[in-house]
Amino acid sequence: MRSRPHTALAALSCLLAGVAAPAFANAEGQANASGPSVEQIRADLDAVFGDLSPAGPGCVAGVKAGGRSLTVAYGQADLEHAAALSPDSVFESGSLAKQFTAAAMMLLVQDGKLSLDDDIRLYLPEMPDYGSPITLRHLLTHTSGLREQWSLLALTGAPPGTQVHDQRTILDLASRQTGLNFTPGAEFLYTNTNYTLSAIIIARVSGQTLQDFTDQRLFRPLGMTQTRWREDFRTVVPGRAMAYAATDTGFIANMPFTNVIGNGGLMTTAGDLLRWNAFLDHPADLPGGAALVDALQTPGRLSDGTSLEYALGLEVSRRQGQTLVSHSGSTGGYKSWIGRYPERDISVVVLCNNGGDSVARGEALIDRELRAAGYPVTDIAPPSITPQPAGLPAASGDALSAYVGTYYSRELEVRITVALEGDALVMRQPFAVEWPLKAGVADSFTTRLRGVTTFRFTRAADGQINGFTAWANGARNIPFMKE
Repeated sequence: MRSRPHTALAALSCLLAGVAAPAFANAEGQANASGPSVEQIRADLDAVFGDLSPAGPGCVAGVKAGGRSLTVAYGQADLEHAAALSPDSVFESGSLAKQFTAAAMMLLVQDGKLSLDDDIRLYLPEMPDYGSPITLRHLLTHTSGLREQWSLLALTGAPPGTQVHDQRTILDLASRQTGLNFTPGAEFLYTNTNYTLSAIIIARVSGQTLQDFTDQRLFRPLGMTQTRWREDFRTVVPGRAMAYAATDTGFIANMPFTNVIGNGGLMTTAGDLLRWNAFLDHPADLPGGAALVDALQTPGRLSDGTSLEYALGLEVSRRQGQTLVSHSGSTGGYKSWIGRYPERDISVVVLCNNGGDSVARGEALIDRELRAAGYPVTDIAPPSITPQPAGLPAASGDALSAYVGTYYSRELEVRITVALEGDALVMRQPFAVEWPLKAGVADSFTTRLRGVTTFRFTRAADGQINGFTAWANGARNIPFMKE
């Protein structure tokens, strides 16, 4: 583990050399506050993040426990200019942002402007009638059945990182879907579409942009002065940390280039997120705060009464014998995690720009603080790995030729050509988009696209291939017909 500098001079000398020592910001609470000391918190932070190279991208982590708080920065904010991360560095938070969209929706409920049991078509008349209403509650609890926006765009050949999308893109895309993953309320399936549409509804009902509404009703009242939505990715943001991805030869830039918000797209700091967690613990700081927090932390339910761990933009689970309220986030090379043991006054925020595992680090850190506060902590065994089949069936070129052709999706307005290259199939779209296919079973093929996407080919009564359905991450059963 890297030794910790003990003086400001040590930190300054490293900074002048273009290498970042850990930077600190702390504020001690009442002298009689229980819980770990600032020195113990600092030791725990170093134990969890001390392996990060001071010359590479890294993380900023904040802890509040027993009335004491500490925020530490490890690594670089900008590799091109050797700028160190600081406790005040601005990161994108990915899906961690969903709790703020949910909070904005609940404020409108408190204002009497909508109800969570309203049909979304009251506010989004562009959306189809699926025969069973999708409610605002379905959106916020991920039980709507709506297909995942990023997987749908990937199937069109224009996933994030290849084209700039905005709110209109997602609404238009969602409104073209004639099918759902499942009947609303029947299942839980996490999809970003739910929260992008929620953000559009908030703007339409409030008559303000999501930025203006949340800034007026949440961010400014709570002192979250460095938090704002990424409405235009080109905006210059002072203090923003760049995001990176690790490769075999070093780091490459991995910034999100999109103007879609609500599902993500929130820029913030560790300090601001600790303020938010403090509000969740002490909601009297806002008018109607207690009812707001109660709603955000009440787990959702399926139509059959099954309780979920997902509430409204927050996950409420059990860990180490305690209630854990948390959410993670990922966008480009930014990774985030926010968590609280509310019954123990322990709060942790992790913001990273190195593409690493913020969840594992966040959970390790919050468990250390629980142990430091005198509560028992059991080490969590690594998850077991289910053995995968040894191999998939191979097919001859003659057999594969039956799948060759052009297929059209009316819902995505896109054509995909299936071609034979040697003894393998590939899927092609215009402008050099190509996906190699791996044979599965019973007319199925897979490719690496938003994880693993499966294409299940269908046959007519005469046995000839007449189409396929695409099953991508969060998007099921999208039909393509052979032309």
